[in-house]
Amino acid sequence: MTGEWISGKEAAKIELINFSYPLEELDGQVAALAEKLAKIPMTQLAVMKLIVNQTYDNMGLQSTQLLGPILDAAMRNTPEGLAFVHTAATQRVKQAVKDRDGPFGDYSQGRPEDQPRKRSELNKEPQ
Repeated sequence: MTGEWISGKEAAKIELINFSYPLEELDGQVAALAEKLAKIPMTQLAVMKLIVNQTYDNMGLQSTQLLGPILDAAMRNTPEGLAFVHTAATQRVKQAVKDRDGPFGDYSQGRPEDQPRKRSELNKEPQ
């Protein structure tokens, strides 16, 4: 709710996500998982997808999806929402996000060591 940053390792530990891998291993791990999933018969995949979707429907996913855009539209017309749009239009989106997320210590505005690495950094020589 606060937008506070947590690492992929921490997100996996608290079961917010299933896996966390270092960036250098990510492509290989994704390929291995895709190859594993590709071996599951199509009929089983279809049935499992139906079961998962039905579970989400039973938990109220459809009503939540209906409510989301309604609330989003309402929030865009609050003083804060209008200020965000104005700042984005006059000073660029980056500034609007900085103003909005700064009070929460958003990781993108933190120290370099707290920011996620980019794929482009993988090929750089260590200094």
